[in-house]
Amino acid sequence: MRTFSDFCQILQEDRNQKFYSDIKRRAISQGATAVEADTIASQAALETGYGKYPSGSFNYFGQKGTGRENTSSKRTREVVNGRSVMMNQPFKNYDSVDASIADRMRKWNYKTKGSESVLQAAQRLQIPGGGKIPGSKEVSHGAYATDPKYATTVASIASTYGGQPLNMKQTLPKPMKPSKKGALNAPSPVRVLAKLKGKTGELNKSTGKFTKRDWSSTEGGRYKKYGGK
Repeated sequence: MRTFSDFCQILQEDRNQKFYSDIKRRAISQGATAVEADTIASQAALETGYGKYPSGSFNYFGQKGTGRENTSSKRTREVVNGRSVMMNQPFKNYDSVDASIADRMRKWNYKTKGSESVLQAAQRLQIPGGGKIPGSKEVSHGAYATDPKYATTVASIASTYGGQPLNMKQTLPKPMKPSKKGALNAPSPVRVLAKLKGKTGELNKSTGKFTKRDWSSTEGGRYKKYGGK
């Protein structure tokens, strides 16, 4: 026998599904592919609690704004150097849901174009500034979110409400993975050679993460050339 709590849960799930489906339909009407539309709908669901808490007026994607734009200041959680912190950020205000979706697509769909799944699309959204977008000549202008679990969470929502298969083993193409040797024989806008407690490795300037590994002779030479000790 179902309880009142069960019926409330069913009602909430139905509302979540309606929100998800509406965003997906609107994205497709603006030219998004099925994978892109499911990614967009999942992001909107995650960023707003299925439409309950937009960042600004009709801002369903946490899009930040500048001082010259119409914005609303909101306290939000960000992950900085591996730590979760709360801070005030300016978020854009839009005139409509469709305007918010259009801005999201205009700014970020160059990363998700050609993705075979929502997980792959979400992973591409997280490529840090300076990273090459697989299958194109585009270079990332920055990661979409600071949460390291963002991509898997977006994919999980798509699996629940969009019917997208959930394959957490899928990863970015091999060229995006740093190799153990020779990875920094040329200057990189994101990763730099570094030493921590006498151990060699590389530092990701975008995330602040230090990865211990041996250097190639070329890397060692470059480190000394630029003043490293």
